[in-house]
Amino acid sequence: MQNEIKNDKKSHPYGQLIRKKLKLRDRLILSLDVSDKSEAIKILRAADNKISTIKIGLELIYSQGLQIINTVKKSGYKVMLDAKLMDIPNTVAGAVKGISKLGVEMITIHTFGGDCMLKSAVNALNEVCIKKNNIRPLFFGVTVLTSLDDFDLAEFGYSLKFSELVLKMARIAIDCKIDGIICSPNEVKILRENFGENFLIATPGIRLVEDDIGDQKRVNTPQKAIRDGADFIIAGRSITSSSDVGKKINSYLEKIERELKG
Repeated sequence: MQNEIKNDKKSHPYGQLIRKKLKLRDRLILSLDVSDKSEAIKILRAADNKISTIKIGLELIYSQGLQIINTVKKSGYKVMLDAKLMDIPNTVAGAVKGISKLGVEMITIHTFGGDCMLKSAVNALNEVCIKKNNIRPLFFGVTVLTSLDDFDLAEFGYSLKFSELVLKMARIAIDCKIDGIICSPNEVKILRENFGENFLIATPGIRLVEDDIGDQKRVNTPQKAIRDGADFIIAGRSITSSSDVGKKINSYLEKIERELKG
């Protein structure tokens, strides 16, 4: 996958253009949810560059520091930095400018931060990338965590069902020119039905039929997610805990390819 889109605000949103460029190996994003560097490198080698992008999250960053990004990139992968940014607009804008120096291709941000925060993040990233003439990373807005369900939302005081809340948060993010939405595979269809094709969707909470769902609550198969219109499948423990990482990746890619071909 090549983010070969000019840093022109008028080109936003450009999800449709990127969607047309996606190759099979772009579709599966491997979540490197480990804390040990040697284990991370072992998984990267086992993945054998069958996929293009690795998601690095809080566990690995806080254990190994930001230098782990260079380790992943030197292994030939693109990086989705799962920063899950959420703070006051000024703080997030400053963080985005710092992240822009790391050379990552994707950044996650919480839609719950609201439109002012999201717009500040987008504007800050546009500004710094245009100034430095760099390819702009893609922003992905996290809606409702896949570890939460309707019961959890009710405990928080929400009267909305998770599907309704995901729609509302996605609408805010899309209006703020966020490039992609992160949701469970169970909400992909309603997002496409309500908002069309001109944005990206990445889905965690992916499990094969034989997998343990672990601490996730809203899960489904990669076939279901792709069928409903997801662009990226994010999988972690299902693959990294496998005795044969490469074989498990191939299994995912085969399922994705079969669904794409209809």
